[in-house]
Amino acid sequence: MVKKPFNIIFIFFLLCFFLPEVPFLHAETEGKPSENEVFAIGTGTIVSGNLARAKERAVSQALTRGVENYLVRRLGKQGVTNNFQRLIQEIIPKAEEDIENFHILAEDQIGAKWKVLVRLRINGKFLNERLRQAGIVFTEGPPLKLLFLVSETRGGNVSCWWRDPETRSALSPTELALHSLFQERGFRPINRVLSIPEAEYTEDMLSADLQDIGILKWGTLFSADVVIYGQAEVIEEKEVSISLEAFDVSQGVRIGQDILSEPVMEGPEGREGIIETIDRAVKLLAARLTPTIIRVSVSDQEMVNSVEITIKGLTNFRQFSLLRDFLRKDVTGVKSVRQTRIRKDSISIAIEFTGDKYELLGRVLNHENLPLEINFHQTEEGEIVLTVL
Repeated sequence: MVKKPFNIIFIFFLLCFFLPEVPFLHAETEGKPSENEVFAIGTGTIVSGNLARAKERAVSQALTRGVENYLVRRLGKQGVTNNFQRLIQEIIPKAEEDIENFHILAEDQIGAKWKVLVRLRINGKFLNERLRQAGIVFTEGPPLKLLFLVSETRGGNVSCWWRDPETRSALSPTELALHSLFQERGFRPINRVLSIPEAEYTEDMLSADLQDIGILKWGTLFSADVVIYGQAEVIEEKEVSISLEAFDVSQGVRIGQDILSEPVMEGPEGREGIIETIDRAVKLLAARLTPTIIRVSVSDQEMVNSVEITIKGLTNFRQFSLLRDFLRKDVTGVKSVRQTRIRKDSISIAIEFTGDKYELLGRVLNHENLPLEINFHQTEEGEIVLTVL
């Protein structure tokens, strides 16, 4: 009789591990009219009493606005922001090609204006193909982690934080602008002031003029997905010149580069400040580099592998939940995590990951938000074992 409570608790603990996870119920909407239908209002001006022409213009405007509304809903704020230039140049001008059909639900005249309410149905497959051909992509999962290695030169003096990383110097105006702009675009900038990993800094990491190998070493040290390296120079307080290069850390290659010079403008209230000019230049560069970074990250994600990992040392279900949720939400490249086996002293999980197992381990073990202290080893049979300490 004494053992019964223990048995009940043990069975309950096992059920917690074995019970399948139940996703939130949701309506299946793919292919239904409600998903591809959009409502929009258009306006046409009546000129010289030509009502037919005004109606035509009103309907045309409503159709364009309908496609714009659909794109905002389809891509989201960040997707539209990151691909704005391509959308307004390549997609929206041919908006009517993406419309399957439309109906005028209401129309009325207000003074010299003719207004119409239109319901239109978008051909989702056709529009998606046009988006793909235009190189417009959007990502799912955790945001990409960016590390900035950008020096500033002013009055002939060059400052770059990585020459003496342990001093934790404050973020420069260029770094602050980069952090703000890329964060708005859905990335996750790394604040190097808050978390500089302990490491032995090699000579090629401390040079003011970094080469590719030093740049990639910094990216690996911070577990960054992308490193943006470059220089910002203030020229005689009249001009700001910024050059940036983007590096894919996992692939070890340069994926994009750009350079821009912006004059310090004369305004009604006097000369524009240097910081305002830096912000303006960074905004333009961020808009041009973002699509390249996203496209490369998406192409990297196409190679998905399944990695089997055994976890030992767990003392309760909460620890497992913490680790599972961390893998799903915080580790870039993880598509799914599922339990595959449970033993008396361990649990095995299968992780769908974009990359190989060593990339996965590097991102897990070097992650700044790792919820548990963990040791790693690999058995002679090649089995990956993580032990909670």
